[in-house]
Amino acid sequence: MQDKCEDKARGPSRRQVLAGAAVAALAAGTRSVLADPKLQGTIRGSKPTPTMAPMRRYMAAAATLADGRILVTGGYDQPWTDEITPSPLNSAMLYDPRNGTWTTAAPMMTPRARHAAVTLPDGRVAVIGGMGLSATASVEIYDARTNQWRSAPSLAQPRYDHSAVLDGGNIYVLGGSAASMLSSVELYQL
Repeated sequence: MQDKCEDKARGPSRRQVLAGAAVAALAAGTRSVLADPKLQGTIRGSKPTPTMAPMRRYMAAAATLADGRILVTGGYDQPWTDEITPSPLNSAMLYDPRNGTWTTAAPMMTPRARHAAVTLPDGRVAVIGGMGLSATASVEIYDARTNQWRSAPSLAQPRYDHSAVLDGGNIYVLGGSAASMLSSVELYQL
C-alpha cells in the first residue's frame, strides 16, 4: 500500500502521460483523415498504395490539413547505424491521400526530428520541439494557404520524443525527453 502512495507522489509515468495524451486527443475531437467520409474508402480497408515520395525520412511528424492533405515534417535522413549518425531535416512534404501524390512544401526554419505536430483550429500546423543538433524548444507554424512558415514563441524548455494535443485553443505538450525523461505537461498557448 505504501508503494502506491509513493508512486503517486512521484507523478505520472511516461506511459500514463502518453495514455492521457491519447485520451485528450479523442476527447478534443481533433479532425482526422480517418474521420473524413470522403477519405475513408482510400484509407480504411484498402491496401497500402505505393507512392513515389521524393524523400524518405525517419522519426518525422505529421498533421492533417483542412483540405485532407497530410503535412509531413522533418525527421532524419536515415536511421542510426554503428557507423552513421543521421542528419535532421528541415524539409516538409504534402501527401494527398485521395490520389497518392506527394508535393514539396516550403522547408522549416529549423531542422528537426523526434518532434510533434498539431493542426490548429484555423487550419495552420504547429511543429513543436524536437531534436536538431541538440534538443530544441522552438515552435514553427505552417500556413498551407501561403506555403510559409513563421516562428512562434518557444516552449518553456527543450524537449523531444514528446506528444502534443490540441484542446480548444490550448496545446498540451506531454512528456518526452530533454537531459532526462520528462513527466511534465506544458500548456502552450499561441
